[in-house]
Amino acid sequence: CVGAGTGSAPLRSLIFEREACRLLQLTQSQPSAEDNVQSVRSEPDSILVFGCRKKAMDYYYGDEWEALTQSKQLLLIPAFSRDQEHKLYVQRALREADEGSLIVKHVLERKGAVYVAGGSKMARAVKDEIVEGLGAVLEGGERDAKKLLNKMKRTGLFSIEAWS
Repeated sequence: CVGAGTGSAPLRSLIFEREACRLLQLTQSQPSAEDNVQSVRSEPDSILVFGCRKKAMDYYYGDEWEALTQSKQLLLIPAFSRDQEHKLYVQRALREADEGSLIVKHVLERKGAVYVAGGSKMARAVKDEIVEGLGAVLEGGERDAKKLLNKMKRTGLFSIEAWS
């Protein structure tokens, strides 16, 4: 998930729904030693690239994001654009995450979904960043990356909710 400012609200709902489904599934299954090992995650299922101007003023749901991060339910990548000398936006944070391979691994290896919510300029920049990252590793370059995102969109695995 990639969200900036109030765009984090729909992503919050998605992340909490996924967590509720995971917990429900755990309580309905018969506990075994193997299940207990699997319930302790080494890698979170959800990723959130959260952006806003200032952490002290605009970090919507910050306490919740931090709690989910501490419990290994969420990988949080914050981008506070005005808290340092050089502005840091979500698209750059996404590009630099895991040495540039986070989004590629998420989409290609984990078959993960990507949801973007926020301003239209940000959404466009994030989509361009994803296309560039995927294009760097796909045989057909950015053309194949765009085809993959269109396929993901048709199957509900890629969605952009943007406004001006």
